[in-house]
Amino acid sequence: MQKTVNLPPLARAAELVPSSFDGEARTIDVVWSTGARVRRYSFFGDAYDEELSLDPGAVRMERLNAGAPFLRDHRAADVTAILGSVVPGSARIENGIAVAKVRLSERADVEPIVADIRAGHIKSVSVGYRVHRYEITENDGEPDVYRAVDWEPLEISAVPIGADPGAGFRSAEAAAPCVVVRADAEQAAPAAAEKEAIMADIKTRAAGETGGDIELVPDARKADEASTQPVDTKQVRAQERERISGIYALQERFGLERSFAEDLVDRNVSLDEARAAVLDKLAERDAKGTGHNHVSVVMGGLDATVTRREALVEALLHRIAPAAFPLTDRAREYRGMSLTDVARDCLDASGTRTRGMTANEIAYAATRAAGMHSTSDFPLILAAVAGKRLRQAYQATPRTFEVWTRGITATDFKPMYPTQVGNFPTLKPVMEGAEFTYGTIAEGRETYKLATFGRIVALTRQAIVNDDLRAFDRALSTAGQRAADLESAIVYGELLANAALSDGVALFHSNHNNLGTASVINEAALSEAWEKMAQQRDIAGEEYIAVIPRFILVPPGQRAIEARKMIAATTPARAADVNAFAGALTVVEEPRLFKPGGPQPWWLAADPNLIDTIEYARLEGQTEPFLDQRVGFEVDGVEFKVRHDFAAKALDYRGLFFNAGANPA
Repeated sequence: MQKTVNLPPLARAAELVPSSFDGEARTIDVVWSTGARVRRYSFFGDAYDEELSLDPGAVRMERLNAGAPFLRDHRAADVTAILGSVVPGSARIENGIAVAKVRLSERADVEPIVADIRAGHIKSVSVGYRVHRYEITENDGEPDVYRAVDWEPLEISAVPIGADPGAGFRSAEAAAPCVVVRADAEQAAPAAAEKEAIMADIKTRAAGETGGDIELVPDARKADEASTQPVDTKQVRAQERERISGIYALQERFGLERSFAEDLVDRNVSLDEARAAVLDKLAERDAKGTGHNHVSVVMGGLDATVTRREALVEALLHRIAPAAFPLTDRAREYRGMSLTDVARDCLDASGTRTRGMTANEIAYAATRAAGMHSTSDFPLILAAVAGKRLRQAYQATPRTFEVWTRGITATDFKPMYPTQVGNFPTLKPVMEGAEFTYGTIAEGRETYKLATFGRIVALTRQAIVNDDLRAFDRALSTAGQRAADLESAIVYGELLANAALSDGVALFHSNHNNLGTASVINEAALSEAWEKMAQQRDIAGEEYIAVIPRFILVPPGQRAIEARKMIAATTPARAADVNAFAGALTVVEEPRLFKPGGPQPWWLAADPNLIDTIEYARLEGQTEPFLDQRVGFEVDGVEFKVRHDFAAKALDYRGLFFNAGANPA
């Protein structure tokens, strides 16, 4: 049986190796997993044994090897908690254990911690990880074994006491999908251990000390009833799961403290009682003057306020771009409403009387007043419309670079150092009785980091009164297009700039053997390119790496025509007329490569999965343009800020080739 569930990140004890501390390099080695079996407990008190597979392919180490953070106490949401980072490329599995090297920050506030690590006072670390796939083995009378066969370490943290393997989920983190595979088994009567697990679901929990086991204190009356009546295990667990998830959903919806929800869960408060407690908490917060937005407590089914808001968003999107956003059934009620009509509807829904108000007054009340604790959700509707339209335009804008480059996500804005690892050294003959000699694996390294780009635009009060949706849409769609165009400009700018790499030589240079004789695209020019790329050697300069071109990059016009003719399949009458390069290349036509007033150049690129060419990066968790909104003060209306984080860098010249081109004869 297989199913997918949402699990938050987990934590396990790890080990610093004090003797490995390097004061000059500020590094220390970490044993971050041995894969040992540990006891864990689910939300419902059920015990299970978790085992981490260290088999090849079972561990996703990309994050660690890209420079994952070294944190204080798993505080992933606090940038000041960063103590350092994993040295890129140092995470590996050796002799059945997982090791890595951590480089410590040079910030002044980190120095006391570095001193404690050096002195051996801080010995414990903990690794945070996420499981993507479990394989479960059931044991009669014993806890099931959950073997993680696809898991991903996220970060390593310094902690006062090593993470208790039985501490369970780190509930403050967002959950992620995990595939759980359980072997089919015959349905049998519950054994003694299963009965104990069933009783655990209907007992009142009392937490022990931090890091210790959870003590289950039975309720005598419920225990007596359970002993005389048959218990439906699935029903009991489903009800408990619904209660817990419902309480946490209420806490997240109204922005309450996590500890408040945990207290309700631990005290076995029912969902109805939790709703009443939430209202009391909100009233208490208002009494302190903090205030809150319009509240609608979900008593079952969909929240009417949210449903109405989403329907209005869908109706406005359909007005803006009918082809991209078809009209939904729930949006038909709001079809054809102007911006003023939508603002009036929002004010009416919030209890504000709009009878007798002019369009100007309605626009002011729904936007400007929203900044003074108004309950109107008009700005939220505009923000939702803007965000969806922005992303739709961004996704629809072509980006030709994605097929021939490699994309990654960056966890922060610190410089990245992609490491290029050379080939295994050439095997040398070993005479009988002679010793084997050592070889070295060469490395190359470039560096770059994310940059932030953005602008602010406004939907003015005048535009709302005039129902100028076209201008609003134009601003949003072009913002999405500009973000996509920015990415293309940055990537192709790497080709056009021909900047020096870390070796001090330009990307395309005779020393790199990736410059061709200026020519149109013909058989002779492509043959020259093939020969030069095939002569490229590894980083150590010892072995040929036999790079084969896969993409031909051309500007529109004559070069694009030549390229397509050279790869077209033909049926010639003579062997001499055979097209030797038919189907050998993929044409990438890009307007940014056009050179005004001169011969048009062209480029070749190898498969980015086989060799580095140009690498681009977006911010992890925010790979599309981000849009924020606020009610304007300098400008009457609603202001929208568009922000995008992006960077690109040429990493290796061996997979690229340049020809300056020539005018056709």
